Amino acid sequence: MSAFMTRLFQLVMRLVFWLFAAIALTSLLAVAVVLVVLSLLRALVTGKRPTGPMVFGRFQQFSGKSMWPGAKPPPAPSGPPASPLAERGRHPDERPRVASGDVVDVEVRDITPDKPKP
Repeated sequence: MSAFMTRLFQLVMRLVFWLFAAIALTSLLAVAVVLVVLSLLRALVTGKRPTGPMVFGRFQQFSGKSMWPGAKPPPAPSGPPASPLAERGRHPDERPRVASGDVVDVEVRDITPDKPKP
């Protein structure tokens, strides 16, 4: 009869363990769903993109392309990288042409004093 009691105790303990594991998993899933919904509502109200997918997108954009499934290898460069100041026939004081949609934060130019310092 003790072997029967041992097996019954083991069965009850397994059921209790699986019940606690199911409750823990369900509660974590519920918390994750609530956080995603709150994040999306916040994004709709403020007009800003959610940071989680944005961070992952940046990581995917700047990481090695070969590590993502189905990614195509980057195209080989056709020549040396061109500097905007290395354009032929352009005067150094002329402003560089900027493609539409590009943002130029600061333009560099030399400032020479009009009067020499005393």
